[in-house]
Amino acid sequence: MANVKKYVLFTTPYCVSCKPVKEFLKRATIDGETLDASGEGSEKAVEMGVRSVPTVVLLDERGGEVARASNVSTLRELLSG
Repeated sequence: MANVKKYVLFTTPYCVSCKPVKEFLKRATIDGETLDASGEGSEKAVEMGVRSVPTVVLLDERGGEVARASNVSTLRELLSG
């Protein structure tokens, strides 16, 4: 996806399934931020309609949502295409 410029990863401190997603994003070539959906990022999570973690929201240059992913396989597909 050529128009993906950044990401927001919503996670929680005890999310075991978030670890592979976090590791994948560390190696990704796009910038992003990680927010605690149960803490300081809860307001933004509600605003963006996040209902489970991990949720990665991929954004374009204007900050508009391009796609969402909840696992490494989907992220890999979205970022390679």
